[in-house]
Amino acid sequence: MYMTEWFLCIFSRNLPWPSVLRIWDMFFCEGVKVLFRVGLVLLKYSLPLRVRKKCPTLYETLMALKEPPPQVLKEEFLIPAMLTLKITEDDMEREHRKQLEKRRKNQSCPNLS
Repeated sequence: MYMTEWFLCIFSRNLPWPSVLRIWDMFFCEGVKVLFRVGLVLLKYSLPLRVRKKCPTLYETLMALKEPPPQVLKEEFLIPAMLTLKITEDDMEREHRKQLEKRRKNQSCPNLS
């Protein structure tokens, strides 16, 4: 629910303009992986353990994601955090293949409801 707005608007509705411009520059140079990295950083720093403990339901979690800590949204924090994220190209490719396989399995299994 929250990621649709992030990805369809390429973060332009959720981040300060300087952060958006830096992300767009990186996106045009490096591709879609930049958007996933930004999303992962926002998830990581918007939902630390202390916040997750206060979010017993999906509603509270979505509210926490809709209002990330202001310091996380700043270009000075977001870009370095994104660049130092401990995830490799291979990790992203592996997860992509895993999700494709799940989708194929779900499409081949008829709904039993």
